[in-house]
Amino acid sequence: MTPIGVGVIGASPNGGWAALAHVPALRALPEYDLRAVATSRPESAERAKAAWGVDAYHDPRRLIERRDIDLVVVAVKVPDHYGLITDALTAGKAVFSEWPLGVALEQAQILHAEAVVAGVPTVVGLQARFAPAIRRLRELVDAGYVGKVLSTNIVGSGMAWAPGAPAAQAYAFDARNGVTTLTVSTAHALDALSYVLGDISSVTSTLGVGNDTITLDDGSTTTVTSPDQVAVTAQLESGAVASVFYRGGLSRAGNLRWEINGTHGDLLLTSPAPNGNIQATELVLAGANGSATHLEPIHTHDAHPETGLSGPANTVANLYRAFAHDQLLGTAAAPTFGDAVALHRLIAGIEHVNTESHRKY
Repeated sequence: MTPIGVGVIGASPNGGWAALAHVPALRALPEYDLRAVATSRPESAERAKAAWGVDAYHDPRRLIERRDIDLVVVAVKVPDHYGLITDALTAGKAVFSEWPLGVALEQAQILHAEAVVAGVPTVVGLQARFAPAIRRLRELVDAGYVGKVLSTNIVGSGMAWAPGAPAAQAYAFDARNGVTTLTVSTAHALDALSYVLGDISSVTSTLGVGNDTITLDDGSTTTVTSPDQVAVTAQLESGAVASVFYRGGLSRAGNLRWEINGTHGDLLLTSPAPNGNIQATELVLAGANGSATHLEPIHTHDAHPETGLSGPANTVANLYRAFAHDQLLGTAAAPTFGDAVALHRLIAGIEHVNTESHRKY
């Protein structure tokens, strides 16, 4: 197939998700050709040009307008998604948006509708389901490793939303910006859970703000309205019971633990890294079934044999590869804006039942 020409908005070379995952993934895949990037300032655009060896702009509209750009990747702050995605869709470009798609459900619904009218392919960065360990987890569940799934629980740390956070991320402490422990860390975990175990049929929740004021890394303080303590209980369509708990910051007791318990066995997914974000961390799988009484490691192929990528870059590359194959074969493996709307709807439901369920006994 002819390589898909890509432009990445938000590809600053000074760290960040695009530099960590998107650029290495795109450069490793023959299905894609990275042709341009855009940053927010002229100086960072010059650094990006030197770092990535492609054209760089500080005005993203110039990238969007290029005829050789087939796919526009939007990897910037969530409050900036709406305008950039709308511009790209209006220009007739396919769009890869990082998750969350919008600051709330309504924005996501509008963007999805615009994409349908434009008739262009879309993909959203729900890459956890493309992590080798999570794919293996689903294979084992589907093969009956644990028997009938009875319950599952996830406990994780969101890293951000805690004292000492970078001042540049202060916007995440304002719930109106749509970047919270619920909408990011918990949402990615819920997407992975649904991918492995099936859809959620009902939820209850408790959301809390443990730190109402935060001191940032530059010594300034900011008021917090984003929930940093998120507890979700759910029943899956299969009948299994699920619980997901995420807290802001890190825990000395571990930062990611996902158990799946069934009639014949148990599976455990953990991360040895100080990062509980399931979509962006190292994952280790273990399990036991039948007469076994202790968990044993289950090998997963974390490094791709062709690209040599591992970790988050490999996971994102797997998502990009699925999207390219979808365009070539007419399949639907990569999550679209429609899938993003479904997850936004679940998040909105979790927020709603939290409000409705606050009763004293």
